[in-house]
Amino acid sequence: MSYLVIARKWRPTLFEDIVGQAHVTRTLSNAITSGRIAHAFLFSGPRGVGKTTAARILAKGLNCAKGPTPTPCNSCESCRAITGGSSVDVFEIDGASNNSVDNIRELTESVRYVPGQGKYRVYIIDEVHMLSIAAFNALLKTLEEPPPHAIFIFATTEIHKVPLTILSRCQRFDFKRIPFREIQQRLLKIVTEEGVPFEEKALFTIAREADGSLRDAQSLLEQALSYCAGDLKDSGVSEALGLIDRSLIYGLSEALIAKDGRACLNIVEKMHDFGYDLKRGLSDLLAHIRDLTVVKVTGDFTLLDLPDSELERLKGLAEQTGAPRLQMLFSIVSKGYEEAVRSPSPRFSFEMSLLRAAHFGEVEPIGELVSRLEALRSGFETPGLKAVPAQPLKAVEPAKAKRPEEARPAEVKASEAVSPYAVNQGGAAGADDLKAHIRRKISSLSEPLQSAVIKVEGDEVGITVLGEKQAIFRLKCKQIEGACAEYFGRRMSISINAVDTIRTDNNNKKKEAGPLVKDAVRILGGKVIEDRRRSNV
Repeated sequence: MSYLVIARKWRPTLFEDIVGQAHVTRTLSNAITSGRIAHAFLFSGPRGVGKTTAARILAKGLNCAKGPTPTPCNSCESCRAITGGSSVDVFEIDGASNNSVDNIRELTESVRYVPGQGKYRVYIIDEVHMLSIAAFNALLKTLEEPPPHAIFIFATTEIHKVPLTILSRCQRFDFKRIPFREIQQRLLKIVTEEGVPFEEKALFTIAREADGSLRDAQSLLEQALSYCAGDLKDSGVSEALGLIDRSLIYGLSEALIAKDGRACLNIVEKMHDFGYDLKRGLSDLLAHIRDLTVVKVTGDFTLLDLPDSELERLKGLAEQTGAPRLQMLFSIVSKGYEEAVRSPSPRFSFEMSLLRAAHFGEVEPIGELVSRLEALRSGFETPGLKAVPAQPLKAVEPAKAKRPEEARPAEVKASEAVSPYAVNQGGAAGADDLKAHIRRKISSLSEPLQSAVIKVEGDEVGITVLGEKQAIFRLKCKQIEGACAEYFGRRMSISINAVDTIRTDNNNKKKEAGPLVKDAVRILGGKVIEDRRRSNV
């Protein structure tokens, strides 16, 4: 007898053997037991999850010599013929190659004949979504009112392509992806009964690669067994399936967390030399960062499809960084994956995305940043000073600067709180010097102060600003008070007045040469004799 592949040898023969589809098998079993058998069924779901297998078991249960029964004997003539594909009452049709109107007409004409061996004529149409619209229309009438001995079972992986007129005439069953753990347990049962020596991690690798399809898992197991010569090891499975070594993925994550861009590039070089698919490498890295984030946020390892040998290492990595940074790493690497898919040089996109991720700093919550800004703001405020409401600037001339010996001698000598800067200035009320002092203390006002006019009268500092910049000056009012108090050595009240335009006194102050004029003077060694720029343009 010729060799029978694992996927066929281990195909379920009873509803209870179907993995991960209990919601479907229970309903079908109860329907057969109660005699509530529909005339048309529609099985939809991903590939390799048991749709066609369930259809064959249903056909055997309906035509079994002991039936109809939800547990066919698999030993009577009818059951053996259906299992071998030679039954005259069960027809398996490929919808992709029999999708024309003529094919469907032949089928509907044969429906009227009574079964020759069993109790029902069962028509299984696989990939039914491949039928043409005309073929679907030819099937409608027969599907709605078939003979009592005819049962239709449709299977499809693309349910959205099946017309609603067909859906409304069928009982629909949605098959789901098989959970990772159930696939792993099924593989464990197969290798145990086959007597194959194995590593548990190898089964995890195969189950993870199957992506919810048991048939794919069995095919991958067959391939790995051929490569490993009957000794199933994880290293052999990775080589047989062309998978990236998991140690490289962990190395990448460790380098990203340590912000080591050089180590990232070295690992990419190894992956390139080994001939790994770099797009697949990015995909695996994304899954790994997701696992790290899940562990960091929940601490629940049951949500991960990983062997026990990796869990401790994953936990250690998760403790080295925060969840916000892991989320940002995922976003950066995800963007890199999109670039690599479109790029003619995926390696370059891979490397650049890793460097961006490696040099990205720790992310802090917004609340903490706001708290730190508030603390920084309070540090600029002078103790004992109170905010003074902004008042319109009074139309008075600036006070004349006093000579050092006339400048509050009692205050300077008696008060120890006077700033050294104020002593050096001798209490001078020069508006330009005050403006420069405020710029040094409050860097965010450097640009707005360029168009502002400052006037000082006694203990009052008046600041005239453009209306569009009024908000920032009012926001920084307390800091301005602190800077003025430091400059003058005493408390000063601040008034802020907003105007539409500001004119400077051209008679008392020459216009400052622009940067281009300054460069010309410096390069050519000249000087400005006359500035003919118009002041109001």
